[in-house]
Amino acid sequence: MATLTQQLELLKKQQEGLEKRIQEEKNTRRKLNNEASIERLEALVEPITTQLDYDNQRLSKRKELIIHYESTMAQYNNAITNYPHGNHGFPPKKVNELEKEEIYVTLIGILKKQDERIKELEKNMG
Repeated sequence: MATLTQQLELLKKQQEGLEKRIQEEKNTRRKLNNEASIERLEALVEPITTQLDYDNQRLSKRKELIIHYESTMAQYNNAITNYPHGNHGFPPKKVNELEKEEIYVTLIGILKKQDERIKELEKNMG
């Protein structure tokens, strides 16, 4: 009898998880269908962020890319310090995925702030 109760509880938890995933999917589709909105931008950037934050064993892809970038930048800075008159080329650049996500998140933040200001101005005017 206890096993049937446990199985029922497990099924309820699985059902709740599926309902939550279905609701999240509906919200994502709704946001993507709203062609000119901040929510659409966030929904478009979310997969990039999710991929970068995915924790594979010890380090997330984001952490791995940041560590690599910082290491490369440190080597570049050491070369400049040790050989100031040498030709060092351009400083290292962040990996495209990281750079794009950073740009998108920054733009979304700016748009959100402007949207808040516009709403505040509209509220004060009317």
